[in-house]
Amino acid sequence: MIAGLLLASGAARRFGSNKLVEPLGDRAVVRWSAEALTDEVDELFVVVPEDAMQIRDALAGLTARFVVNREAHAGLSSSIRAGISALPPDAEAVVITLGDQPMVQREVLARVIARWREGGASAVAASYTDGRGHPVLFGAALFAALQSLEGDRGARGLLDGLGAELAIVEIDDRQPIDVDTREVLDQLTAQLVPRDREIR
Repeated sequence: MIAGLLLASGAARRFGSNKLVEPLGDRAVVRWSAEALTDEVDELFVVVPEDAMQIRDALAGLTARFVVNREAHAGLSSSIRAGISALPPDAEAVVITLGDQPMVQREVLARVIARWREGGASAVAASYTDGRGHPVLFGAALFAALQSLEGDRGARGLLDGLGAELAIVEIDDRQPIDVDTREVLDQLTAQLVPRDREIR
């Protein structure tokens, strides 16, 4: 079983409000992220802060298990620790993405998972034209290491230490944008308008 872990318990200090539930087109930012991930994994786990009713409402109708991160103030690693602790014993791997990256592509998720299924790697990461980013997949052998992470840097240090055990999927595009400010959200919203017109 391959689990999906969506990290959605950040403080959003730069945005000034809960950016994850802000509308982007016809749905909330976090719902874009969740829908992309849930389509590619066997079970979706969403890490949320204690007061997360708005996020739960934004994801209503999706099959997801919510994991409460009571140490959300402690940074990204606390979200990873909470999520990994909630995974079932039969989880062979976990794919981690961020709730504030709504434009993560299903095709990239599928390629990362396919590379892991090929074997020979403990972890798989997407590498874009502007650097390594999400999604990142970790095999079950690394779950204990993920539960030992500290601080706000996530698992980058762990990945850097894997050497040949880390497989890279090259993506001919830039990394998905983090919705850190209202200006970024406005830019993404503007990009959606031409796409909607093309569909119609």
